[in-house]
Amino acid sequence: MKRIILPLAIILILSLDAVYACATCFGDPNSKATQGMNFAIIAMLTITGGVLSSFVSFIYVLNKRAKDYANKISSRNPENKGS
Repeated sequence: MKRIILPLAIILILSLDAVYACATCFGDPNSKATQGMNFAIIAMLTITGGVLSSFVSFIYVLNKRAKDYANKISSRNPENKGS
């Protein structure tokens, strides 16, 4: 394990000057690349939030339907309420 980690650490230390942050973090906020990246981030967050909220609403609807169905069945057969 040390044979792998040591060369990787040396390569990382020697290449620190080649590692830069993206334009979103450090760069011209008015450049086209930064604006495009910001739009892509907003689009991904919107799509992810929409999908997750639709899952939550689907589970809520299923839960409500199950409760309504259980109440309907129990009111239809009062003699089977205990079993």
